[in-house]
Amino acid sequence: MANERDQRSLWQVLGIYAAVAWVCLQVIDVLTQNLGLPSIVFTLTLGLFVAGLPIIAATGYFQGIGRRKKSDTGEGLFTWKNTRKVAVVALAVWGIAVTGWVIQTDKDDADSERNLITSLDEIQRLAGEYNFPDAYAIAEELDSQISDESIRESMWSKVARELTIETDPPGAKVFLRDYITSDSQWQELGVTPLDVKRYPLGLSRLRFELEGYLPRETANFSGRIAAADPFVLDTTETMPAGMARISGGELTLQSPGMEQHEALALGDFFIDIYEVTNAQYKVFVDAGGYTNPACWTHPFIRDEQTISFEDAMDQFVDQTGRTGPSGWKVGAFPDGEDNLPVGGVSWYEAAAYACSVGKSLPTVYHWFAAADPYSSNHVVPLSNYSGKQAAAVGQHKGISRDGVYDMAGNVREWVQNPEGDARFILGGGWNDPEYAFNDAVTSPAFDRSLENGIRLVVYPDTTNITAAAAPLEKEFRDFAAEEPVSDELFAVYRQMYEYDDSPLNVEFIETIDSGTYVREQIELDAAYGEERLTIFVFLPAGGKTLPPYQTVVFFPGSNDIYKTSYDELRLGSVEYVLRSGRAIVYPIYKGTYDRKSDLRSDVQDNSNVYRDHTIAWARDIGRTIDYLETRDDIDVGRLAYLGFSWGAALGPIMTAMEDRFKAALFYVGGMMMQDVQPMADPFNFLPRVTIPVFMFNGKYDSFFPVEAAIMPFYENLGTPDADKKLTITDSNHFVAAYSANQLISESLDWLNKYLGEVE
Repeated sequence: MANERDQRSLWQVLGIYAAVAWVCLQVIDVLTQNLGLPSIVFTLTLGLFVAGLPIIAATGYFQGIGRRKKSDTGEGLFTWKNTRKVAVVALAVWGIAVTGWVIQTDKDDADSERNLITSLDEIQRLAGEYNFPDAYAIAEELDSQISDESIRESMWSKVARELTIETDPPGAKVFLRDYITSDSQWQELGVTPLDVKRYPLGLSRLRFELEGYLPRETANFSGRIAAADPFVLDTTETMPAGMARISGGELTLQSPGMEQHEALALGDFFIDIYEVTNAQYKVFVDAGGYTNPACWTHPFIRDEQTISFEDAMDQFVDQTGRTGPSGWKVGAFPDGEDNLPVGGVSWYEAAAYACSVGKSLPTVYHWFAAADPYSSNHVVPLSNYSGKQAAAVGQHKGISRDGVYDMAGNVREWVQNPEGDARFILGGGWNDPEYAFNDAVTSPAFDRSLENGIRLVVYPDTTNITAAAAPLEKEFRDFAAEEPVSDELFAVYRQMYEYDDSPLNVEFIETIDSGTYVREQIELDAAYGEERLTIFVFLPAGGKTLPPYQTVVFFPGSNDIYKTSYDELRLGSVEYVLRSGRAIVYPIYKGTYDRKSDLRSDVQDNSNVYRDHTIAWARDIGRTIDYLETRDDIDVGRLAYLGFSWGAALGPIMTAMEDRFKAALFYVGGMMMQDVQPMADPFNFLPRVTIPVFMFNGKYDSFFPVEAAIMPFYENLGTPDADKKLTITDSNHFVAAYSANQLISESLDWLNKYLGEVE
């Protein structure tokens, strides 16, 4: 009976132990799933219970059966007292191990979270500097570390976009690489039609390859890639060798002084990938190109006199009197310069060479369509403006949108269009300033400077060729030679901007709370006619700052002229003003959105229509501030003007006519080259601007070049030198994208200095 009882007692001990072990393991399993404990904790616990099983069994035996037999084999060791000690030690070890892991894991999690936040901030910073390649690389590294899908989507939205790439015909392999690091490896994306979930933002290079077709390259921005028609691939039968296809479309000349010319619809065309080389031109010379008049079809006009073919040929000689470019000797180029672009040729020589090879000189329109000045801040730094000499074609990696080399720098390139007796010559040469890439320059048709070279085109589609090749007149003003009008005459002009103090008749249209700001739409009587003026007031949300708010009155870029719906109204790059705790007021200026008029362009001219609109815009601002003075939540003693592009160019008028502004910010503005009536000419208002002014511009701006447009603007401001500042960044007209971080930082510093810190 005793033996049975002892056995039953032993099994009871083991059963209780197993039950306790099972409960503990269940608890550990739940904790592992809910607290993120590693699986090794469960394994460690199971191991401890397994290791404890023989100890429990032995203790039960010696404290039961063994004791009755008076065995001393393990009675002294296997006692319940000793077993409890072992259990306590084991539990302590287990507790220390798990606690240590939890502490280390929390530390690792905190470090990981800090690293994630730091990396996301770095992506934001790099994107703000338009450094999308580095930002994209960081995003790729982080992607696998992010568990929150909303964070992942937010991160990728800053560096990439979804788009579809198509070719005609389909089935082409698509390769991608960064624009700047032109020696980087091509990354294969897939085969067209191709849906790309995360295509890098910014400027990059694409290459298309399809068996039986010529490879095609393009360097373009992601937005243009997304909106592009299928990329046409050519064969050796459809496109001449050594040329690139340029997609057609409507083109407006955006070179300073050329904006007034009408936009033209162009068909697709082909352009030489490289400038004409010495070796290619030598073939023309050796074939008797200078003695055969067949390709010299244009009258030779010099000093307004027509001269004979023979007299012209007498002037087209090299340094030794032999026919050929002005830099050659004895009818040949120097040894080793076969692949350098030919230079030292006149427009007539360039046109004759084009005829001899069955091609044409490009028109101004077609040249700018291929060059794409919008990418100047990418192309120019990689191009040859060395001031030393020409380089072998293609040596420099500044390629244009469709894979064309050296359109910026190396040699200037003659084009078809005349201006009087001169001809346009574009792109600038190795010895020219970098801004020459965006400038429409003319030179006498007989000019044979060493920097003058050739690039040719072929027109399979002749749409608007005649109009594109027509004579063009460039508007230009030398502001150093001009004088603003006198104070007496300016006082007369000022009277034209004044308006009667009449009731506002305010009507609130709607209020929208976006979560980040509150937008109010208000209508009131304009200061002219029987028109109504719409005003949008954006107020900071979240209670971080309290009214009355410092306020910035915004004058946007000229895109607003072509917008029709308030759904298109965006603060965009100036939204930082709201995040700083200030309000933004956005008047709907006459001629924009639903206030359409007979205004068709932002380009200034001598018409009464343009003059009257300029006066109306200043009155719109005055009337807006009149309304702001009726509000308790706006601090009208701390108002600033912010003009962007068009609004910056008109800034001198708007701020000289309105003395309630305490400071101004002019983004990518400058002097316009077109003639305009003096009462609407910003040049006459510049000296009358005396408030603090901050200007932010781009070195490669195709609209407002530094020397011709930006510096005259800045230097003629009436603001004391201590209260005006000009920042010029290595970007183009789109400084708000390329230099966003710097723009925001310096702008807030300016507002803080002259309006005061936001409380």
